[in-house]
Amino acid sequence: MSTRQRLIREAMRMFAEEGLSAVALRRVVKAAGASNASALHYHFGGRDGLVAGIVDTLGAWLQPRWSQGLTALELMDDASPRAVLHALYDPVLGLQQAEGYGTAAIRFAARLSWDFGPSGQDLSAALHREPLGRASALLAPTLSGLPVETRQLRLLMTMTNVYHGLADRSYLWRSPFGASPLAESHQADRLQEQFFDYLESGLIGPKISTR
Repeated sequence: MSTRQRLIREAMRMFAEEGLSAVALRRVVKAAGASNASALHYHFGGRDGLVAGIVDTLGAWLQPRWSQGLTALELMDDASPRAVLHALYDPVLGLQQAEGYGTAAIRFAARLSWDFGPSGQDLSAALHREPLGRASALLAPTLSGLPVETRQLRLLMTMTNVYHGLADRSYLWRSPFGASPLAESHQADRLQEQFFDYLESGLIGPKISTR
């Protein structure tokens, strides 16, 4: 693995655990085992460039998988909301299971839009603009009764729920209701189906007043 890749992986892990602005860059360099203290500046310029580099790395993994699923649906006469949700979020679930990414990648993405100010929001928007735009277009025939802004808002809310839900899954052990049986590892498939049920119901739910 190159020095640049090591810097990205270690920074992603540390940012996910501690925050995108809380980690001293010299700690990232040390964790990555870089022989030169200026390695991070050479590859990324600074914190903003490093965060952007992590986002680019996540995009390189996610974008082709998003494109494959959404393209398959675009070739159909119509696509169900459930199928669109799977095309959007199966790659995110896969990212959580992928070697070198895991929950750190999900927590980084969850933090990006609120923990790194407007620049983090811009990076998150750029990462998700194409897949969410294509998903919105696929949903237009099925959700034709909804204003476009409502459809887009609901898609944004599904995205927020997915990243934060996956990042905080351990909360099921300590919820206000006590430990949930769905937290057990052998319940993973059942938990996933119930989560998609929740996302789908929120996406296709009742109309929102336009008043």
